Amino acid sequence: MYCDLHNHLYGCLPAETLFRIGKENSSPRWHLYLDAFESAYGIKVNPKTFFDDYKDIEKFKKLYYFKEKSPFLHFQAKFNLIIALVQFHDKEITEVTKDIIVSHALNEVSYAEYRLMFAKEETKDVFFQKLMAACEGMIEGESLAKKNGFPMEAKLVMSIHRDLNFEKHYDWMKNWMEKESIIKDYLVGIDFCHIEEGFPPKDKKVFFENLLKDNKAENSTALSILYHVGESFRDKTPFSASRWVLESAKNGAHRLGHALAVGVAPDMFLSEERTESLSERLDQLELELENYDSIGEFGPYFSKKEIDKERKTLLNADPSHTVRMLMDSEKIQFLNTFQNYCLANIAKTNAIIESCPSSNHYIGMLENLSDHPIPRFYDHKIKLTIGSDDPGLFHTNLREEYDLALESGISEKSLEEIREQSFRYKSTLLSGRESVDLFPSSVN
Repeated sequence: MYCDLHNHLYGCLPAETLFRIGKENSSPRWHLYLDAFESAYGIKVNPKTFFDDYKDIEKFKKLYYFKEKSPFLHFQAKFNLIIALVQFHDKEITEVTKDIIVSHALNEVSYAEYRLMFAKEETKDVFFQKLMAACEGMIEGESLAKKNGFPMEAKLVMSIHRDLNFEKHYDWMKNWMEKESIIKDYLVGIDFCHIEEGFPPKDKKVFFENLLKDNKAENSTALSILYHVGESFRDKTPFSASRWVLESAKNGAHRLGHALAVGVAPDMFLSEERTESLSERLDQLELELENYDSIGEFGPYFSKKEIDKERKTLLNADPSHTVRMLMDSEKIQFLNTFQNYCLANIAKTNAIIESCPSSNHYIGMLENLSDHPIPRFYDHKIKLTIGSDDPGLFHTNLREEYDLALESGISEKSLEEIREQSFRYKSTLLSGRESVDLFPSSVN
């Protein structure tokens, strides 16, 4: 049996289901999809004739599936089709949740955590109603799966926005958990996802600290912290992108989504020119100076004198100044050193990396699955789990993701170990809600 700890509820929708839901929707939110899709793909979609133009389901699948190597914004443009077509009312949320749970159970998933995001400015009453609808769908889904002979345990993780109202939404949910047993039973974590560029982990450090204190103060409503990081990082150098992953782990995130930046082969960036903000570069230089000797234990690196000189120069620069870095062969070698330093220190934390092979292959624009860092993560003793991410868009399932993980070069024995260990990385265990040994001798 499998444990899926990284998937997004509406990203699980099969093409046929999404088309049906969209056709039944009297007022799709086309404004959320049309411009973004045309900008990314150069294809103009006519909303007036959409359901006639794409009534051939195979044609709709080509529009919907994300099976190409393209940056995150291209992926988001396709995900926006889901956002545009779904009605997102209580009944639909319940039905979608129920059906997806049953589908996963039929594909040998016995435990899954589903991520769900509401609008950042959703009213409190509507947020509550939709949250309850998702929990009710989980009850129905578990019951139906069990009746069909496929016992399944489902839990909910709320994805909250990086930029607005995340503290308020967190407070709402904690309050409701005290009052509503169904929410307390099914809501097990929070997740930060969507675009990560422009939202450094340091900005969430105090929030993480407060949440972890809340967990200790009342473990019956403890929530895990799940954090997408190192998946998309066009706004910074690979050095800073790797640092973001390390910072997220040190700040207390229980599971890290994707974390590609710290694991992909440095050669992937050879000859690229990267630009980052002055503040980002200064943060990187500060870390390098503070940990210079430790970084040097993992291989050759920039000279300390060179780092200090650049830092002093940049301290007097205009705040709007940007820093450019050409990834030549020397910097590639130094990046390998820095990645290994980060990996060694992540391994010392309790953070788990969630790898999603299809998603990482396409959004990470890896040349081949053999370029996926799963083997490197494993060799550095990083705690790992395999997730399906958005199996509807990627037209995959968790079993297929494990097959793809095997293509990355990891052994069958190691992959089986990852599958077994994944059951120990449930949110309720990581957050302290369940006082169970995280590393028992065997897994049921």
